[in-house]
Parts: sequence; C-alpha cells; structure tokens
Amino acid sequence: MKVMAGMDVGKRSLDVSVSAGPVRRFENTPAGFAVLGAWLTRQGATEVVCEPTGGYERAAVRWLQRTGVSVHVAHPNRVRSFVRAAGRQAKTDALDARMLAWYGAVFPGPRPVAKEADREALQDLLRRRKQLVQQRMQESQRLDKGPTEEARTSIERHLQWLDEEIAQVEEAHRAALKNNASLAASAALYRSVPGVGELTAATLVGSLPELGQWSGKEVTALVGLAPWANDRGRQQKYRSIRGGRGAVRKVLYLAALAATRCNDDLKRFYQRLRARGKTGKVALVAVMRKLLLVLNAIAQRGTPWVEHPTPPGDKKA
Repeated sequence: MKVMAGMDVGKRSLDVSVSAGPVRRFENTPAGFAVLGAWLTRQGATEVVCEPTGGYERAAVRWLQRTGVSVHVAHPNRVRSFVRAAGRQAKTDALDARMLAWYGAVFPGPRPVAKEADREALQDLLRRRKQLVQQRMQESQRLDKGPTEEARTSIERHLQWLDEEIAQVEEAHRAALKNNASLAASAALYRSVPGVGELTAATLVGSLPELGQWSGKEVTALVGLAPWANDRGRQQKYRSIRGGRGAVRKVLYLAALAATRCNDDLKRFYQRLRARGKTGKVALVAVMRKLLLVLNAIAQRGTPWVEHPTPPGDKKA
C-alpha cells in the first residue's frame, strides 16, 4: 500500500506532510535531506509528490531518488485545478504540503524511470547551453538598436565571451555523452534517423529517458504531441497539442523540419498530408509525432534507422 507524502518546496525550507497529516519543516540542504529521509522512513512514506519551483526542488528530488524514494514532480496547473475543485482557497506552506499529499493519493504519478547521474549532468549542460544561447540572442538584438560606440564595444566583447562559453558547454556535453557508453549508444541510434542531429539526439537522451521504455501513445502524451479533441455536440473543432516537455518538443520541431527535406519516408508522409489539404503547421506536427514514434521504436529495438524503399511511381527527391 502506498503512503503518500506531500512536499512544499521553498528556497530555504521543505514543508512535508505524510497522508495529509501534521506538517514538519526541514532545511533545503543536504543535511536537511538526511533528516527528511530518516523521518519519511519512520513515517512509512513510500512516495513523495511536489511541484516544480524554479529549480529549488531539484537537489531534494535527486537526493530522495538516489536513496530509493519514488518522487513525482506534479504539473502545477493540475495541482492548482485539484485545489480549486476541492474548494480550498487559503494558501500557506503547510496547507500546500497537505494538499500535495492528498493530490498524490488521488492521482498516482507516472511510472518512475531510473535516473542516472550522467544523464542529469547532460541535461544540466543542455539547459545551460540554452540559457547562454538566449543571452546571445538578446545581446545581438541590442546591437541592432544603434548603441553608442562604448556600449557597442561592451556588447561585442560580451558576445565574444558568450560564443566561447557556448563552445565550451557544447564540448562538455559531447564529452558527457562519450564517457557513458549507454548514453552514447542511444544518441548514435537516434542520429541514424535522417533529420536528427547532434543537439536533438543529446536532448532526447538527457530529457526523455522514457523513450524506448514507454508505449508510443504514452511517449507522445508525455512530450505534448498527442492531439486533444475539442468536440461539443455537433461541433467538431481542430484538435490541438499542448503541455508536455517543451525542450524536447522544440528540438523535435527542428528535426521534423529538416526531415521533410532529407528523410524520404517523412518527406513523403508530409507531402501526402499537404496533398490532402492539411495546413503546413498541422502536417509538420504530424511529422513530429511520427518522428517521435519512430525514435521510440528504434530505442525499443536497439537497432538503427532503416529507410523504406521508394514506392513504384513515387519519384525520389
């Protein structure tokens, strides 16, 4: 039987309630994690649920997972909707911890996936690269707005530093892949698919460990590529996608865009959808979904991509 603990995460403290009972506060530090782990064991807690709080939860989640505690980082919108449905308007750290424990008992989390330290390090490096690239874009935009000579010199100096730092981070994430045979093998399998480049493969390895372990429907829903129906009575509106892992979805978009040019299978699939009257965006999302299913099948089989022969009468681009 599962015993659920709710953990409200703050910058300096963790408020924890087991089975929506009394709340105890722990420090959000390694020393506090050790005390928390011992307390959870005494309470018989088997799973912890918390919300993402801008990264302040990550150290505690990693520590608990490494000690064998199952942790579900719940989507904040779902938790908020649950709290509203329960009619709880007040909000304090203690109340949030109890509500999280209640939420976890009502809505069990997804199947846990084993986390590796090397995979987490790779994910952190990719996250850092994204931050630096965003900074570089912002600085480049400032150059276009006619700064004074001194300001321009400062911006150009910062851009040069960012270029060097981005190159170092990219070299570090390549080394992180190379030093782990299992992760490197997965990345090589993904890169065998035309259209999937180095960054896409690294992002899939770092941010989507469920690939190859979950079914195709589960993976597409997890990434946010499952179409949501919006039919009411006689109205049948367009189905749309939303939610999921944005970082993975963004690299799949770029990979799908490339695949419509260099991957004959996916190019034909895209062209068939366009010929049937689908808009470019709808057809491209369908290519993203199909590409993800292909990658999931490749990860399950452990064998690289094999191109299908061009059908008779179908001209190859």
